[in-house]
Amino acid sequence: MIPAPQTLADTLVTQLIDAGIDTVFGIPGLYNMPLFDALRRAEGIRVVTVRHEQGAAFMADGYARATGRPAAICLLPGCGVLNAMTGISEAFFDSSPMLVLASQVATEHIDQDRGLLHELTGQLDVVGSVTKHSVRLTDVESAPAVFADALRRLRTGRPRPVQVEIPLDLQSADVSGRPEPTGPADATGRLDHDLIRRAAANLAAASRPLIYVGGGAVDAASITDIAEHLGAPTFTTGMGVGALPGDHPLWAGVPWVASGDIRPLFEASDCVLFVGTRLNHGMTAEWGIGAPAGSVRIDVDPVEITKTLDVDVQIVADAAAATEALLTELRRLGPAKGPSAEMAALLEQRRAALAGRVGTTTPWFEALRSALPADGIIAADMSLFWGDMIGSFPVAGPRQILFPWGMGTLGFGVPSAIGAQLGRPDAPVVSIVGDGAFQFTGTELGTAVELGLPVAFVVANNAAYGMIQMQQLNKYGADIATDLPGPDFVALARAYGAHGRHITTPDELADALAEAFSAHGPTVIELPWARTFASPVAREVAVDDIS
Repeated sequence: MIPAPQTLADTLVTQLIDAGIDTVFGIPGLYNMPLFDALRRAEGIRVVTVRHEQGAAFMADGYARATGRPAAICLLPGCGVLNAMTGISEAFFDSSPMLVLASQVATEHIDQDRGLLHELTGQLDVVGSVTKHSVRLTDVESAPAVFADALRRLRTGRPRPVQVEIPLDLQSADVSGRPEPTGPADATGRLDHDLIRRAAANLAAASRPLIYVGGGAVDAASITDIAEHLGAPTFTTGMGVGALPGDHPLWAGVPWVASGDIRPLFEASDCVLFVGTRLNHGMTAEWGIGAPAGSVRIDVDPVEITKTLDVDVQIVADAAAATEALLTELRRLGPAKGPSAEMAALLEQRRAALAGRVGTTTPWFEALRSALPADGIIAADMSLFWGDMIGSFPVAGPRQILFPWGMGTLGFGVPSAIGAQLGRPDAPVVSIVGDGAFQFTGTELGTAVELGLPVAFVVANNAAYGMIQMQQLNKYGADIATDLPGPDFVALARAYGAHGRHITTPDELADALAEAFSAHGPTVIELPWARTFASPVAREVAVDDIS
């Protein structure tokens, strides 16, 4: 801990540590040097130097998704914040917490467009468009309290990025002898127990209930018990994977558009419980599902809960607290029951269809699952290889599959895996990327080498932006601008000081992963991924279906 804060930067770093933030990703430069100097002198906080600010944002996102705890990114103004915007946007749309420490030119020059290095007029609003709270520190006296309020907002409500913009002159300002920072007390929401009782009554009375769980419910431990009590087939969205174990007999897989038609289960249901989900386009049969009368929706965001579907019972609350109360009330109302014959049959059809749609990827699917320990984490990018598996790959618990659902950007897989490994050092982490995605952010391999992280990077190489190429060929009979001659990724890995291995079979994949998880430092595993390997799932995916 810093013995006695002398500058505002020292005070802010002390507040970070007191708030439980232990990792900061970023690159130092002219406008954030006082912050980095305070970080250098502090104890209890780790600084990770990245190769590109986009990597910083994706790493913080991966850290948060794997742990449930926010990390911070420390950015230069102008080019720095713009470099990070894609990663901040991904975290915003996938409801992942992140503290954005955006440095700024000196106060007197902000938004003056006078030609300063890194100057960006309107920067606060640019970054603010993809944060849930955005504030600029304007004076030394109020700054600690304003920062404390931002940290409170980061920890409460819907998890999303929070931006604090910090002008250069304030970072070095003297705060010796000033009072301790204070801020508003944490907001505590209260459950509406009348709505809980109404929701429980509707679900208990249903003969064909269905559950649909999103990322807002990944830490809701009662989901499995509710599903078992109701005998309800349960979808987990891409962000909600693991809220119900992937080998559970009631799991209906991920409801994204390319994993088969989810509408039969919805059309048969007489009551649906939606928990912590945006109900976005790609996860709702392109907004083609309905909500039967009496259906229930739980979400911490009072705005989100009103979107997309008109659901009778709306409970604005933390998913973990609300589902725990709901389970208690369901148990009071009566004993557990199994699924109806109709729902059981539809669920079996759904699970069989999911298994069949993996197609030629099946041996690789099985090799990956067998080699990945129960607590293993997959940080996947958009690729044909992973696209065939994503709707049905089973994991034991939450926060084990990380994927850029919100923006559908390339470049997420490599840095998010690094962030996940930093947050969960005892868990095996594998990054699954295509050759195109790797070339977006693969320079962060240097970060993984520097930190000695045993991340396995599986690069499925088809020398193309393969998914787009396949779509062009299917739609137009020809492709353009998708061929992607690239490097020997194993040789590139070794040039960085990482391990590398070429493989060609699923058995070799399992063996290579086992070696990678026990290695010191990262391993790049390159495999050929010809277009003919892809199953029908990949051929059906449209660009906007990932959203």
